[in-house]
Parts: sequence; C-alpha cells; structure tokens
Amino acid sequence: MARETKHDRLVRGIFDQMSEHLHDLKSLEDSATSKELDVERWAQSFLKSCLGFSAINGYSIRAQESKGKMRPDLIVFADEKPIFVVEVKRLGFDLNKSDFRSGKTQLSEYLNSLGNVRWGILTNGAEWKLYDFSQRNYGGIEVACYDLKSDDGYDLSKKTVEEHCHDFLDFHESSYNGETWAELSKEALAFSPDSIAKAILSTDVVRNIAKSIRGEFDFKANVEVLTDKIYDLLEQGLNDAIVGWSDSNIEEYHKYIKSQKRASRRTKRTRKTAADIASGAAATEATSVEVGTEFPKNQGGHDAA
Repeated sequence: MARETKHDRLVRGIFDQMSEHLHDLKSLEDSATSKELDVERWAQSFLKSCLGFSAINGYSIRAQESKGKMRPDLIVFADEKPIFVVEVKRLGFDLNKSDFRSGKTQLSEYLNSLGNVRWGILTNGAEWKLYDFSQRNYGGIEVACYDLKSDDGYDLSKKTVEEHCHDFLDFHESSYNGETWAELSKEALAFSPDSIAKAILSTDVVRNIAKSIRGEFDFKANVEVLTDKIYDLLEQGLNDAIVGWSDSNIEEYHKYIKSQKRASRRTKRTRKTAADIASGAAATEATSVEVGTEFPKNQGGHDAA
C-alpha cells in the first residue's frame, strides 16, 4: 500500500467539510431569497473549515470591518496582522468585470488602506481568484483561479468532491504558509500575456524568427518590418487576453518595440563595424604579401637588384 502523503492527508481532512459546503452553496443558489450577505457568511465558513484559516491554526477572520471609508467584506489576520482581504460578490457575478467598481479594483483599494497588504481573494461563492498586488504596475496579478461549478452545475459525487479538495489546495493555509502562493505569483508574472508578448518581440527572438523565415521561404526579412508584423499579430490576442487592455498599454508596447529596433540597429552597426575592421585587416595583410613579393629581401637584408 502506498504511503499517504501530506497532500493526501490534507484532502482526507477537508473532504467532509468540502462536501457539506458544496451542498450548502447549491442550496443558496437554488433559493430565490439568498443575498450577497449569505454568500459572505458561507465564504467565511469555507475559509475556516475547508481552507484552514481557522483559530486553531492561528488565524482570525473579521467581517465588514470599516477601515476609514473602506469596508472590506472579510479580512484574514495572523497574529493580529492582516494577511489578505476577501471581496465577496453575489452568486453568478462576473469576476472578470473591468469597470471601476469591479471586485479586483475594490481589492486593490482595500489592500492599500490596510497598508499595502499583498494578497487578495475575489469570489462569488463558486469561483475563486487569488491575486498578488505587490506588483502595483501590473494592477494585481491573478495567481490562481478555481471554479467549484461546472457548466452542468454542481457535481456532488464523491469523486468530484475529492477532485475539488485536491485542486483547491492552492488556496489552502498550508500553501500560503509554505510559500506556494509566492511561487505561483512568479509563474503567473513570467507567463502573463504581456510578458510573453515582450519576450516574443525581443530582438533575439525576432532574429530567430527571421532565420526561420529565410530557411522556409528563401527570403531575408527586415528585422524592423518583421517586428511590426509580429506585433500586429499579437495585438488582437493581447486585447482578448488582458482585461482593460487600453491605449496606454498599446503606447507602452510601441515604446518597447522602438527600443528593440534601436537595439537591433546598434547590433547591426556593431557587426558591420567589426566586419569592416576584419575586412580592412585582411586587405592590409594581402597588400603586405603583394609588396613582399614584388620587393623580396635577400638574406643580408638588402633589396634585391
């Protein structure tokens, strides 16, 4: 029999609570009278019972605690220090909304009011999103996302509940405490659509694409023209992939492209200069050989007659 891992023990420990909370969430959705406050209470219980942010593990959760003009739904504390905020939306709310009252925007405001707290969670009960707001210029990075509800609704079978337990461990207290959140954040930043786009548009990558095109079509592509063509191809994808993609994002990428083109020109000039120097040296050597042939020296060091 295979030895039980820590991961397996965690799943076994939260299975019953996960099953119970899924039944409760389905009942809330089936009820015509459920409100956002009901989802908030359910989420608070879910954080404690299923995700391990309980008093026995050294955590406390405060609901609707005013911070100046701000009123976060849930604040999770460890040793009286806020470690993340949970913004709870009504059942069925679109968590990808990008307007000024979107949950992500609210999370950013709450975290600032608490003193630049790093982590925030956005949920509508079924869907959960974990954000890292330490990179403010990125407006909050989505580092993990999970949905308890499929297209067919809530599957309450033992097998599916167990799968939820396994997959939801990214949100668990053990993952927060074990630096998994920080690792997920690094991965999300490295693989974000804009960082991948910048990597594709970098001078080295564009040159490799140019080499591939030359090998495939026997055509020497101009690197600057090719950079523009690649960006045109990427732009629509970026527009679809990044919520809130705007003129300022486009302008930022145009500046980046210009910098890569300048780098390409500098490299091209450096190569040309090196080639000219090498060519000049070769020409000088050839001339020296020719002169030596026409005016050979005798062994005594005098010019031959």
